[in-house]
Amino acid sequence: MIEACQKLLLKKGPALILLIWLVGLTGCATLGFKTPDPVTVGQVIQMSKDNVPPELIVKKMRDSQSVYPLTAAQLAELHDMGVADQVLNYMQQTYIDAQRREQNADDWNAMSGPTFW
Repeated sequence: MIEACQKLLLKKGPALILLIWLVGLTGCATLGFKTPDPVTVGQVIQMSKDNVPPELIVKKMRDSQSVYPLTAAQLAELHDMGVADQVLNYMQQTYIDAQRREQNADDWNAMSGPTFW
């Protein structure tokens, strides 16, 4: 029985850790540690039109942990609408960072098989 549990943990360890982490985040949300609602692209456009400083727009996006999977054409359109370069660069970086995190998780899962240990 113990040997079977050890094998399961070696195979599914990272997945179990992720599940525990996600459950922990859910618990944090119920205790009032909620991430602010995502900042939408429409809100970014409106803040830019309202002359909100780019630093404040980026701070709101960072605080909300929003990710923006935008194409180059969409970024160019936002630029033409008056969204500051600093904001556009941050929006693009959120997607790059999210992809890196996903790749790191995939790499970790690939290495966590029995042959790794």
